[in-house]
Amino acid sequence: MVKTAKVAWLEGPRQLVWRSEPLAPGADAHLCKTLVSAISPGTELAAWTGAPPLRPGKIYPRLMGYCNVAEVVAPAAQPNGIARGDRVLSFASHRDRHMLANADVLAKIPPALDSATASIAYLLHLGYNAVLLASVRPGSRVLVLGLGPLGLAGVIMARMAGAQVAAVSDSAALAAHALTAGATWVGRRAAAGDAPDWAQAADVVIVTTNGWNDWQLALAMAGQRATLAVLGFPGRGQGAPEANPLAAEHFYRKQLRIEAVGMSPELPDTRGFLRFNERDNLAFILSLLAEGRIDATPFTAWQKPADTLASVYASLEGRAEGQLTCLLTW
Repeated sequence: MVKTAKVAWLEGPRQLVWRSEPLAPGADAHLCKTLVSAISPGTELAAWTGAPPLRPGKIYPRLMGYCNVAEVVAPAAQPNGIARGDRVLSFASHRDRHMLANADVLAKIPPALDSATASIAYLLHLGYNAVLLASVRPGSRVLVLGLGPLGLAGVIMARMAGAQVAAVSDSAALAAHALTAGATWVGRRAAAGDAPDWAQAADVVIVTTNGWNDWQLALAMAGQRATLAVLGFPGRGQGAPEANPLAAEHFYRKQLRIEAVGMSPELPDTRGFLRFNERDNLAFILSLLAEGRIDATPFTAWQKPADTLASVYASLEGRAEGQLTCLLTW
């Protein structure tokens, strides 16, 4: 049995190294071989470039990645319904092998679903969670700011919820993906004033970017009693804003609600009060993907061998036109 894993570590900005680490067996742990791991560009590029951390404490060295699909090579002594050959979704980092406790299995992959598509489930979940927490419903007017993976996920999930959807992005290629996913209007930031009237009085604005200019745009295009559903980190890596981010002309006059929507309850509870939790949500999203109800092509189009990770980060940092994310194959 293999006793070591090849693991990606970031020792500092743009300093990626691969380490060989021992695999620590345990009665409650499955030995897993990674098949595909998806890059979450917002999180991983922030670490790659040295953006200000979100939490206090030591920044580097740090593990990279959290969207992992792996095959179970050797099940745990208490397998908890997991068998050899099953594919599992987890938050394991970019690594060729790992030991996965039963409690850390996010979901089993449906047999009909390919591993590459399954690896984007959590990225879609973030868009789904934004729609849930912002109470998007049929007929809601939703504006999405930014069309990276989370922005496109927001478009997809808002449309599935029955909303009218508009989006803002300066990328023509990403705008095309959003239109294919059901957005009614997509425009550049400079042309936001050309958006339909309903999009300039949105019920929900899903903010996936960090720039203060985009935050001001979100305030301006939010309608009365609207929700700003925040998946980005406004102001991260920037100085103080030139304009008041809680200006009364928008925040008070419109009675806006601002909500962080990047996290949901991790597990269901015994009474069923936490119905829309991370595990159940992911199982639902995997079922949608397996049934072909979500077109994952924009997310899965770019795939590279895992050992090219550093060059992939460099390419994503350069913001090549149309690049959404990259899937690492192992």
